[in-house]
Amino acid sequence: MSKTLIAERVAEIKEKLRELAPDRRVSLMAVTKYRTREEALAAVAAGVDILGENRIQEAVQKWGDEKPSVALHMIGHVQTNKVKYGINLFDSFDSVDSDRLAEMLNHRASGLVRVMIEVNVGRETSKSGLMPEETLPFLASFERWPKLQVTGLMTVLPARQENSVEESRRIRRHMQEMVDLWRMCRSEGFPWAPMTELSMGMTGDWEWAVEAGSTIIRLGTFLFGPRL
Repeated sequence: MSKTLIAERVAEIKEKLRELAPDRRVSLMAVTKYRTREEALAAVAAGVDILGENRIQEAVQKWGDEKPSVALHMIGHVQTNKVKYGINLFDSFDSVDSDRLAEMLNHRASGLVRVMIEVNVGRETSKSGLMPEETLPFLASFERWPKLQVTGLMTVLPARQENSVEESRRIRRHMQEMVDLWRMCRSEGFPWAPMTELSMGMTGDWEWAVEAGSTIIRLGTFLFGPRL
């Protein structure tokens, strides 16, 4: 997609965000998996707030020489043996869901590292993330990892199977469950967990997510078009 079309898409989303959430800030993350550096930089120039990468090796190839001017988040599954390659590249690791990964991030960090806990709110066997009931105990355990700061929760919502009223209600229930869980975690007041962010909502459901209370939406296909 051309730079002009990317800019138009970003402007369209930004305007819609102002309509849906006039009294609060919602950050727009451009998901740049399999996208070129030029496409990603076009999105940055157009005004996206964050870039999200799914694979450490791809991100290193794309950004290893010069990081983008906006925050770079790791949103895909992270293998612990790859942490050393990304620890100084990413501004946030948004898919932390195990003691092992948290331990490795803490071990490799030279300073404070921002992370988010990934929650599998739909309880889907094909997806990573903690079950909702596991999230608060895991958050409480971060006292063990003094170099990690938990800024919030991230989830990949179940895909809509059909355009029915019941299916819409199901997705919205999952969204509300995430909002309630996020608020509960924040209310604990752990010093290592400001919990200011809820990363929820993608191309097919981002408007509902913003209405529910999401603070970060993650868009790829809408901004860049289908991958060739």
